[in-house]
Amino acid sequence: MLASIQILVLVTVTASLVYWLLPAGWIEGRRAVLLVVSGVLIYIWSPETLLIAVLTALLAWLLYALTWRHPRYGWLPWLIVLPLVVNAIVPLSDLIPLPVGSPRSPLLTNLATLGLSFYTFKLYISIKQGLKLGRLPFREVITTTLFYPAFPMGPIDGSQKFDREALSRDPDVRRWVMGVGRIGIGVVKVFVLGAWVKGTLSVELFGVPMEGVYAEGWPTPLHALAFAFVSFLYLYVNFSGFTDIAIGAGWMFNLDLTENFRFPLIAHSIQNFWQRWHLSLSRFITAYMFKPMLRRTGRTTLSLVVTFTLIGLWHEVSVGYLLWGLGHGTALALTTWYRGLGRARLPLPGPVRTVGGIVVTLTLVSILSTIANQPSNRDLARYVASFVGVHL
Repeated sequence: MLASIQILVLVTVTASLVYWLLPAGWIEGRRAVLLVVSGVLIYIWSPETLLIAVLTALLAWLLYALTWRHPRYGWLPWLIVLPLVVNAIVPLSDLIPLPVGSPRSPLLTNLATLGLSFYTFKLYISIKQGLKLGRLPFREVITTTLFYPAFPMGPIDGSQKFDREALSRDPDVRRWVMGVGRIGIGVVKVFVLGAWVKGTLSVELFGVPMEGVYAEGWPTPLHALAFAFVSFLYLYVNFSGFTDIAIGAGWMFNLDLTENFRFPLIAHSIQNFWQRWHLSLSRFITAYMFKPMLRRTGRTTLSLVVTFTLIGLWHEVSVGYLLWGLGHGTALALTTWYRGLGRARLPLPGPVRTVGGIVVTLTLVSILSTIANQPSNRDLARYVASFVGVHL
């Protein structure tokens, strides 16, 4: 996998230099560089994924056109999630009969599912932005969909990040160098810190690497809690590391992708956590799901629970992610309800209250994340049961 990242960095350096050799007025030439490189890389990873992405982008553009012509059907843009729903029932890659000899890479064998969940939301944002601006060229839709650094894991950005203004910027050597450095930070997170958490730290705490813990099980509630912290730390290091790589690659083309993390490990409440974790998703949830639902229901707590339940299933249709969504939604709803009572805070010093909030928040999100990411329902049942000393 490290070799794949090395190739990705080499391709990004080469492509960005070619990109900047083109004059600022050659906007579509620059776009062609992004599209050709992105298309080739995604095809090498998975031909089915490239076809699914292009067809989904075409669907988004058609939905924009239909909604523009028939504005009374404001729900039409949400049809962009249809490929995601179908993929949850029957993997789309299984429905596409490409030749047996088509290239494959073990790097991202589930890229179709992984990328699809992100670029469907990107395309929904693009449709809404296009309706607001009165224009949404297909070339911007397809660039938003395929831009390779952000393809598998985000951030979730709309087409305005890839419009004519963004692609006509002059070269910025300082940002290019900063982009290389940001990619380096991401690589260190994923391949140094992530490997240490998954291997050395896990062995010290549990006697086996992280993947071996599932076979060994969790003999005590303390083991289960410790595993939650370790697995969430590993998730954060990897997710934020790959986001750093995507943002850094964007900077090398002088493109501004959304910052996705703001030190979430020091969040002092569940609300504060969602002001620090996966910010592009958090903004999407707020603007396009929670606020519209709140306007319809007039009930904040209900809107939070329903919204986060849907977001859980957006990640993956599974019992684990259903519980993840219900857990986050319920925690946010209870926090909002309690603060609405206007009761005085506990008579504790500020630092004690803050540290206590960090511990409680990190414990909650770590357990929910570990529940969501259990490999199977059997592992999920074993993990939950271990908190009460039951061994299945």
